[in-house]
Amino acid sequence: MTIVKESYQYAGDADPDDPTGEVDILARIEKNLRQAPLAGFVGEGMAPYGIMSPEVDAALRRAVFSGMPVVKVGRGNAEGFTPRIPPFLSGTNLTATKARLLLMACLMKCGSLPVAVNPNNPTQAEFEATMARLDEYQSVFDTH
Repeated sequence: MTIVKESYQYAGDADPDDPTGEVDILARIEKNLRQAPLAGFVGEGMAPYGIMSPEVDAALRRAVFSGMPVVKVGRGNAEGFTPRIPPFLSGTNLTATKARLLLMACLMKCGSLPVAVNPNNPTQAEFEATMARLDEYQSVFDTH
């Protein structure tokens, strides 16, 4: 389980839909695919709503369609609730550490997500299958 902390560094002319600059996230995805079939990410974005840069979002979206759920939370003691913006899970007002523990429990209960043939561009059917599984996860987050 990996916690990604958004720092919103200046990216210059970065393409917001291009995750290739997020080498740490992409490397973790590749390692998880080889060694950790039940893996996921917690994205700790800006307080209170878990907002992350478009580049980080693109890399985490690749993680989701590579079979790894991503739950987003706000930094610190969030006063607000992180909204659910597909394909990500909402950690509501949980801290990153608590969301990590709950995500581990969800992985054990629900299993990993379906993997898209092209994680950068899933088909509509692949998107819908992933969202159906993520709905199971979200129901757990909504009740804890």
